[in-house]
Amino acid sequence: MNKTYVALALGGILSLGASALAQDAMPGMTTMPVTSTDRQFLIQDAQGSIADYANGAAGLSRAQSPAIRQLSVWLLEDHNRLNIGMFMLAQRKGVLLPLTISDADKTKLNALTARTGADFDREFLRDAIQTNQSDIRDAKKELATTTDPEVRLLVTDYLSTEIGHLTAAQTIMSDMGK
Repeated sequence: MNKTYVALALGGILSLGASALAQDAMPGMTTMPVTSTDRQFLIQDAQGSIADYANGAAGLSRAQSPAIRQLSVWLLEDHNRLNIGMFMLAQRKGVLLPLTISDADKTKLNALTARTGADFDREFLRDAIQTNQSDIRDAKKELATTTDPEVRLLVTDYLSTEIGHLTAAQTIMSDMGK
C-alpha cells in the first residue's frame, strides 16, 4: 500500500515532461548559480514536498473525515504545482534533486498508513501541523539568506502555500476537538 503513495508522488514529478524541464528562465530573471545554502534548501524542500504529496495521497484514500480528504486534495494539487516549479528551477540552476522521499519520511508514512479511522485522522493532522511548522521555519530562514531572485520567488510561493496548509490543518484539528 505505501509503495502506491510513493509511486503517486513520483508519478506527479515525472509527469513534468521533457518540454517543461527544457524551458528557459522566466523573463527578466537571470540564471545565476545557486549558493550552497540555496542548493541545500532546494534538495531538502524537494524531498519534503515529495513526502507531502505522498501523505496527501494517503489522506485522500484513508481519511475518515471529509475535511481531511479535502485537505489531502489540496496537498496533492499544491505539491504537484510546487514540485513542477522546483524541478524546473533546479534544472535551470544545475541542481540535481532527489526523486524519492527520505528513509525517515518513508518510516513516518508507514506508521501513518498503519492507522485507521479516527486514529489515522488525528495522526495525519498532527503530522501535517508539525511538518508545516518546520517547513515554514526553514522557508523563512531561506528567504532571509537567499539573494537569488528565482529562488526567492519559489520560496515565497512555497512559504505562502505551507502557511495555508498549516492554517487548514489547525482549523480541522480544532473543529475535531469540538
